[in-house]
Parts: sequence; C-alpha cells; structure tokens
Amino acid sequence: MRLKYGLLTLLVLSITACSNSDPEYKPIGGDRDEYGCLPSAGYLWCERTQRCERSWELADVAGIPHTEAEVKTYCDIIDDDDIDDNEGINGLNYHY
Repeated sequence: MRLKYGLLTLLVLSITACSNSDPEYKPIGGDRDEYGCLPSAGYLWCERTQRCERSWELADVAGIPHTEAEVKTYCDIIDDDDIDDNEGINGLNYHY
C-alpha cells in the first residue's frame, strides 16, 4: 500500500514538473501577425485582396507563377481599376 502512494506521489510530481509556468511561453502555431494571419499555416496578408492568403492558392486563382516574388508583387500592387465591387478583384470572386 505504501508503494502505491509513493508511486502516485511520484507520478503527480512528474506531471506538475513538466508544466510550463513561463508567461512568455507561446504555443507553436498561435503566432498571428498584425492582420490576424497565421504565418505558420502559410498565410500572409495580401493588400490587393484585403485578406489572409496562402501564396500557392492565390497563385493558382490569380494565374500567376508560384514564386515568392510574383505573389509579393501581386499583393503589393493596388489599382482602383482592378477592383470591381460586384466581381471582386480582377474578377476573382472566390471564397474559402
């Protein structure tokens, strides 16, 4: 009986010793940027679409090459002629 209580005590101490009490600790995957996008999930803010986008999905929809430079250039350029309130941006009326 004494052995059971001793093992139970060791188990409880082991579990509590593993907990992180550091207030600076941030779980992996919870890193949102200033726009609320999750970079760890592949999302970036696109000024052109005014939403969080995954570069490879945006490249497919927009018909641009799948390169970081092309996606960045696409998202950084805003031209009022490209925006149509009825059709979306450049006719890209898509929803996730």
